Amino acid sequence: MFILTEAAKNELQKRLQDSNQLIRLQMRKSCFMKAKLTFEDAFQANDEIITLDELQFIIDKAECHYFRGKKLDFIPDTTGFKQFEII
Repeated sequence: MFILTEAAKNELQKRLQDSNQLIRLQMRKSCFMKAKLTFEDAFQANDEIITLDELQFIIDKAECHYFRGKKLDFIPDTTGFKQFEII
């Protein structure tokens, strides 16, 4: 589905509170190629579950095409704003 960079994997592991949590991956509607990640305990009927490097992601099936063949990366910048990007 998509590739998880080492930087993204490390940041997600730092942010995970509970190893059973699912990571919801969505595209930000206002910024193309910026990803929004939230942690959830359950998935919805229209979600696809993807496991990468022992991390479980959930993506709405209507948004899966945004991530197919892409790379999820974590890019901190010098102003302190940290973001996940789909490249």
